[in-house]
Amino acid sequence: MPSVMHNDCEELTLLELLLQLEGDIRQSLEPIRVTPSQGGVILFLRRHAEANVTFAATALGVRLPTMVEVVKDLVHKRWVTKRYSVEDRRTASLRLSRQGHALALQIEQRVRQVEATLDEQDRKALGMNQKCG
Repeated sequence: MPSVMHNDCEELTLLELLLQLEGDIRQSLEPIRVTPSQGGVILFLRRHAEANVTFAATALGVRLPTMVEVVKDLVHKRWVTKRYSVEDRRTASLRLSRQGHALALQIEQRVRQVEATLDEQDRKALGMNQKCG
């Protein structure tokens, strides 16, 4: 597995770097009582209004049962609303509530603060310098 220099002294594998980032993001989101999974889904829904659970799970690379649980928590906290299809009651579109939109702004700010701590090599290893489109 390729390794990444970190802070000019220690080499971390990509997996170690990801785990470290997950911890940093978790710590950053704790004060607003959001988990990294919840934050990721909220930011995804901000960009993909009306997505359904299956689409969100596929796009984020999360197992469907995991996504169902995360969405259930977000609906319970009133950060996300579900609107069921009239054609197929098994299908529901997800949308951020007003609270969810406000929370998304806080999450983005906190994630940007964590991103600001990354050096150029970490950004390159994570594919953050690539431009799409």
